[in-house]
Amino acid sequence: METGTLLIDIDRCIRCFACEVACKQENDLPPGPRAVSVVTIEPRSINGELTTDFVFTTCLQCDDPLCMAVCPHGAISKRKDGVVLVDNTACKECGYCVHACPFGAIQINPKKSTAWKCSMCIDRLEYGLIPSCVQHCSGGSLQYVTPRELDKATEGRHKVYMGKVCYVSARWKLVPL
Repeated sequence: METGTLLIDIDRCIRCFACEVACKQENDLPPGPRAVSVVTIEPRSINGELTTDFVFTTCLQCDDPLCMAVCPHGAISKRKDGVVLVDNTACKECGYCVHACPFGAIQINPKKSTAWKCSMCIDRLEYGLIPSCVQHCSGGSLQYVTPRELDKATEGRHKVYMGKVCYVSARWKLVPL
């Protein structure tokens, strides 16, 4: 499969949590750690209308990952396709990467006692499949797209593109972090 981008349409998330369940099942995660989550932006009044949003969050596969920069054991690497991976055999559970990530996307997996984060389901990608969270997204909020598809899907919409993740909305003007 061609190198892709995780496209997150914040207007379409219905807060079904299928993405979270799919990720936990795909990665055999115990209760607690999550590589993906849906965050609720509490109800608020905007232009006289009550509004609540649900936003999918995960590792952004940063262009210059801080988690990788601070790892004293070289356990975190970035592939040529931009996916950032943790080598569980090299990880010594020091936690520097957990504290360095400004997005809270990396944590210690209590089942394996190593750092863990979203890998974009790299094993699935290598077999030509899409990430599990995308496959199970019932609201159509998540898509795994090629650069050409990304341009078409975001045309005329507000977008923020970071690492290998692109947030898009027709309703909200998105501001880069």
